[in-house]
Amino acid sequence: MPDPPTFRSRPRRVHVIINPAPLKRLPLLSILNDAFRAAGIAWDVSLTHATGDGLRLAREALTREIDAMIVYGGDGTVMEVASALVGLEVPLLILAGGTGNLVAAEMRLPSQVEKCLDLLEGEKFATRSIDVGMMGETPFLLRLGCGIEVGVVQDATRELKNQWGKWAYVFAGIKQLQETPEADYRLTMDGGRVVEATGVACVVANVGTVGVGKLTLAPSVAANDGQLDVFLLKKANIEGILQLASKMVGLDKFVEETVPRLDVSSQVTHWSVESVKIETEPVLDIQVDGDVIAETPQAIRILPRSLEVIVPFHSRDAN
Repeated sequence: MPDPPTFRSRPRRVHVIINPAPLKRLPLLSILNDAFRAAGIAWDVSLTHATGDGLRLAREALTREIDAMIVYGGDGTVMEVASALVGLEVPLLILAGGTGNLVAAEMRLPSQVEKCLDLLEGEKFATRSIDVGMMGETPFLLRLGCGIEVGVVQDATRELKNQWGKWAYVFAGIKQLQETPEADYRLTMDGGRVVEATGVACVVANVGTVGVGKLTLAPSVAANDGQLDVFLLKKANIEGILQLASKMVGLDKFVEETVPRLDVSSQVTHWSVESVKIETEPVLDIQVDGDVIAETPQAIRILPRSLEVIVPFHSRDAN
């Protein structure tokens, strides 16, 4: 992210919310205790047990005086906790504890818990303001989608993720490419432009990270650009997948020049918007940050720079 970070003094008290499901056999409480004791930071901890606990526990923690919130878990847990902080000045530190950890990757946070906690142990720590997407009154940090993405989320079960990690999503994606039928989409963007098309997937992204190496949905997608990025995949065939893959690594022009006989320009369409309404025939389920929680039609908008997140920085940047 190009904007310079904002610096704050070391927190006096923090609250940690932990999803114990993907604990990865870490002695997490011991790690937290050692780090906070060394830094002189007071801390409390809460555990989630079911969907919705992250939001509830975060709201309870905000009734007490805290200088930062910390969450350990996957992207679903991160989103629940972040939902309580939208529009507030309490910053969020994300400890990657899930399978995808896309929000942590987007923030360039270390994958090791100890190194993440190091960000709070100096005299100052850095934060950045990022955008939050809103579907109705439901916030999201990553993206929402209907069509192929919903099937991938449903097929990538906890058992598969425990066994195969990120490959669970790859296997689920291959299956969905063979099974997902086309639907009729009507997209109303920024309250005016209307696009009607047939497709197999529609994605509305706040960040570009997809969780496979350094691949992104498109090089231009950023978490603090004040915009959402809408992608429509029109056909689940090799041309469409090539186009989507080339967009992920910024090689769409190269592919078109190198393989001129392969007309893929119409398979994946990309718009940058501040709001979009998605209508479909038939009605489709919608996944939001990894959980299937709604169905079409839905109105989506962006809340620019409405969440404070703790990020890495070089010591020279704080001078």
